[in-house]
Amino acid sequence: MKTSRSLAALGLVAALSLAGSAFADTPPPTASATTAAANAEGGMTDGELDRMLAPLAGDDMDARKKAAKATSELGQDAIPAITKKLTELRKASSASVASAVKQSKEAKTGETSDLCDAMLAQAKGDAGAKAALTTAALIRALAHAGTTPAVRQLVKVAGDHNGAFRPEITRQLRALGDRSVPALIETRKDSSSELRHWAYNQLEAMGKRIPGDAVQTKDNQVLADVLHAYGAIHDLDAVPVILSFVSSDRVQVRTAARESLTSFGQDAVWKLREAYANLTGKAAPDGWPAVDVARELFAAYDRVRLQEVYGLLEDGLKKEKDGKVEEAVAAFDKVLARQPLLDRRAEMVPAYVAQADKLEENDAPAALAMLRKAARIAPEGPRIAQVKAEIAYLEGKDLALRGIPDTEPFKRAIALDPTHAKARAELSRLEASSDERQSRTRTVAAAGGVLLVAVIGILLFGGRRRRPRAHLRKAA
Repeated sequence: MKTSRSLAALGLVAALSLAGSAFADTPPPTASATTAAANAEGGMTDGELDRMLAPLAGDDMDARKKAAKATSELGQDAIPAITKKLTELRKASSASVASAVKQSKEAKTGETSDLCDAMLAQAKGDAGAKAALTTAALIRALAHAGTTPAVRQLVKVAGDHNGAFRPEITRQLRALGDRSVPALIETRKDSSSELRHWAYNQLEAMGKRIPGDAVQTKDNQVLADVLHAYGAIHDLDAVPVILSFVSSDRVQVRTAARESLTSFGQDAVWKLREAYANLTGKAAPDGWPAVDVARELFAAYDRVRLQEVYGLLEDGLKKEKDGKVEEAVAAFDKVLARQPLLDRRAEMVPAYVAQADKLEENDAPAALAMLRKAARIAPEGPRIAQVKAEIAYLEGKDLALRGIPDTEPFKRAIALDPTHAKARAELSRLEASSDERQSRTRTVAAAGGVLLVAVIGILLFGGRRRRPRAHLRKAA
């Protein structure tokens, strides 16, 4: 009996092992089956921000610290909700808020210079203390975001509650450096003379008081925001500086400079006329308003700039014709850096495709990058289907190398380009391999099932035959 049961158990284990190995050989789910495009999330709602801030008013110190930390990590998408919350907090008693801030500063140790941390270390206070702590937490959030819209709100808080938060905001602005400059420039037109004077002092301390200094930054977004800021406050002293950027190779900066200059209207017409005469060698007609002078001036700058760009393009096309594909791509990269939307950009696509072909065998990621650039250059070009097909093929090969044999990219490549022989061959290989695995799985599973039935039969009927013999022996 024991021997029979042991054999049955061993048979059962063997059956399960065979079945397990069969299913282990089944390919993992494909990437296309297990992933889905994520929906773009909207900005933080007022309710979400309130729930995040709620623990700050509680007695649990750990919960308060966690809430403060979570708030300090908010990004640009939370700015609208923060702006609305700060508007509510301005209704709190200024005397009470200022008192809470003063107490936290007096109790502050040398371990931290952050106002929010200092206030967290204090016991929970009255409504003024709660408003002060919440404001301090939001100040950190705005500083963490660090964009011009965020800094605008920081600067506004500097004027709240009789300037109670001004030292903390000054510290944060100094840490932000160039990113704080655009909002400080805009504050020069604020209705509060006290806030205007404070903003001026901040720019003075940072060495950014005059336009020529304010535009000294390596950050394109900051520079664009500075140019817009001068247009917003209508600073005529900044016009010559803004003019120096209207022909910039950087699209973002060039666009900001032109928008800013146009916002001055007739006030800048004399500077526009002077720049036009210097560039073209002839005076603008007397009857032209500022908007017409600006339009013709920008067009003249574009002609000069594009003349150089077209020269680079022709040089790249010649190198491509001579078989120097790598040098051609380098020339085209310079063209795109200066004029991403050049009207003849589709002529560059063949060089990028040829370079991708050269790189495919030894450096597939670089080849893929070349093809994606070609697709971005001319998304409606005559070769876009072939380019996208090759991208799909290389993406499928990359998945296969990472152990994910997904047929979908190769099917997509064939749909885009029915003549893509490599994609068709790879799809056939994967489908044949899949059929073989499925056949092997069915065979092994069937064998396991037969063995399992046999084991069950032994357990059910093998034991019954032995019981009569045992009974006869007992009778004898």
